[in-house]
Amino acid sequence: MSPRALPLLAVLILLALAVTPQASAQCMVCYPMISNASYTLFSYAVLSNYNAYFMKLPQGATAMISPMLWNLVGGNGNVTMVLSDGHLAVYVNITGVVRALSFTPVVGFPDIMYGDYSWGPFYTMTSTYSFLRLPMPTGQVPSLWSIVNYSLSLREGSYNDFSYDIWLVRHPGATSLGPSDVELMLWMYANQSLAGLPYWVTWGNVTMPTIIDGQLENLSYQVFILPRNGGPSGWMLIILVPELNYSEGAYHGFTRGVFGVNLRDLISTAVNIVGEFNGTQWESGLYLSVIQLGAEVDASGNGTMLMNFTVYSWDLCGNFSATQTYTVTQTVTRTVTSTLTSISTTTLTSTVNRTLYSTVTEVVKEVLLTPIIVAAAVAVIAVAAAAALTVMTRRG
Repeated sequence: MSPRALPLLAVLILLALAVTPQASAQCMVCYPMISNASYTLFSYAVLSNYNAYFMKLPQGATAMISPMLWNLVGGNGNVTMVLSDGHLAVYVNITGVVRALSFTPVVGFPDIMYGDYSWGPFYTMTSTYSFLRLPMPTGQVPSLWSIVNYSLSLREGSYNDFSYDIWLVRHPGATSLGPSDVELMLWMYANQSLAGLPYWVTWGNVTMPTIIDGQLENLSYQVFILPRNGGPSGWMLIILVPELNYSEGAYHGFTRGVFGVNLRDLISTAVNIVGEFNGTQWESGLYLSVIQLGAEVDASGNGTMLMNFTVYSWDLCGNFSATQTYTVTQTVTRTVTSTLTSISTTTLTSTVNRTLYSTVTEVVKEVLLTPIIVAAAVAVIAVAAAAALTVMTRRG
């Protein structure tokens, strides 16, 4: 090789390095939990309380949506769930509500479900992402940020909460729940405080890193425990309430915004609470079975529920740091008409920071196309370098 070829070779190598992507830590890759497909799930009150639709996600995964009106035995109207462009809009329009459990201030939990819901009423499971195959031992839950962008709107009735409902079971695939199982809820919005209510135990506070409207902070949560939900043979219920928006003696969280928690931290925190509360190794051997996201809705005094909420996005993300932002600017317009009341066009606008890959196309682009483009660029540069060296060697 001619010495005159060395400077050119060095320049070409530096050029090849320049087109190579930087460390992946600079890029937060996210996977959507809401499909890009367009679909409307229309469910009549009482007649189709457990209507369901499975939506397709990347990697062959699926998630299920349902009105889940588990405490409704009488009423007229419907719940309409509209999928479009990666958003889920939910419209509840029911009058004459009659609850199965009249003392329970919840009529239903319209939600998105991911994982193994092997007990009633669904007895089903979704397909899962390769990195989060449920059921999964709680000690193996990966470090993933679950980030939700949502908005609640109300005309009549009430939201008890907007929350995650996560189930930790002793025996994967079990068709019923019992004293060895745990239900974990995190209320991003809370309509009430559980402090001082009968049967509930106020269990101090825990702190977890949390994303609030794009900013990462260490946030304190109140912990409430119902040792046996539904009676002596029921499961343990843990509810976490973020200490945000304090008024009238309680923390209420927010009715809209971006909220993110790390799944590994959340599950680890819950397992620690279980162990401390029981004072034994009772918490070992639990499996993360299913994750639900939705709103517990209730009727007004005259039995009416007229409300709508939107989940603009729900993503599972990695490598989030305090220096990154999470941005999205969206205006979502939906028109839904029911046989009871016409809900005219409703426009919901949310602006927050989001830099991620949230659709099937974008995820494939990040995971597959970038390496192909880089490989092609490097190959072209290598061929050019070889040709240049051959010419210079001949001249030398």
